[in-house]
Amino acid sequence: MFEVFKTKSWPKNFGFGFLMGAADAIPGVSGGTIALILGIYYKFIKSISSFLFFFRDRFSEESKKDFLPALNFLLPLGIGMLFSYYILTKILVGPDESPGYLRKDSTAPFIYSFFFGLVLSSIREPWKLVLDPNYRHYIILSFGIIVIYSYSSFSFEREVSTLLLVVGGLLAITAMLLPGVSGALVLLSLGLYTTIASSFHDGDFEPLFYLICGGFIGLLVFVPFMNFMLQNHLDYTMSLLTGFMAGSLIPLWPWKEDYASEGLSSNLGFRYVLESFGFFPLVAVFLFFLGGILMSYGLKELEKRISVYHERL
Repeated sequence: MFEVFKTKSWPKNFGFGFLMGAADAIPGVSGGTIALILGIYYKFIKSISSFLFFFRDRFSEESKKDFLPALNFLLPLGIGMLFSYYILTKILVGPDESPGYLRKDSTAPFIYSFFFGLVLSSIREPWKLVLDPNYRHYIILSFGIIVIYSYSSFSFEREVSTLLLVVGGLLAITAMLLPGVSGALVLLSLGLYTTIASSFHDGDFEPLFYLICGGFIGLLVFVPFMNFMLQNHLDYTMSLLTGFMAGSLIPLWPWKEDYASEGLSSNLGFRYVLESFGFFPLVAVFLFFLGGILMSYGLKELEKRISVYHERL
């Protein structure tokens, strides 16, 4: 029963965490997907469950025997995730006085185009788990698209409030744990991606505190609920997640009026872009779009090869 807690060395777990953190920093890539590719997803989920069970069960003797192995796995994994998240968000977002590539007019269209291709080619992954789709699944999928479209398309002031940060943390931690769903993409859709990344680099830890509080709520409440839904209503759950991913293409559209405001700014039409920027920039953006698609397929192919390798062991 406890075979899952045979721990590897700290450097190796740190490396696993580094790869997962890099994925969680990129809108469109899921840390859960990387955990699947590395063959540690089951151990990751079981370790979190044992860690939470230890506190929920008031430090009982039964929970103690699983707690230390889980901590020995999660601690270096978490440090690696934070380390890579810091590095990658510094490059993409950066502090306010030195904006990263995702916040500059000259480079942001290429980055967003890469993410757009990555997400577009990944939409089919959760939909594959809907084994016998019918009209109910398509209605739920459409509802997911409408939710994201409504939030990201209507122009109204959205103040970064305490409640929004808590909700963002709750949803992002849940998305991070689900393969095929990106926590960073959740933050991007909520207009919190650059806010959190900038506060992380600027030393303003108040937004991070509320985000982490929401994450803990997600671990304690929403994650068990999602586990129940995945076990008992997998097809409906994946239909909704597919809709969310499809709707998230809206805030990932490469051309915007103001890149500093993430997905909240108005998207620019293709004809306007062609007239304003010319043909060759459009070709370059398209090449980055293809690069995102190729990376998505590369990750899926790597996942298949590792799965075959594990089956042969």
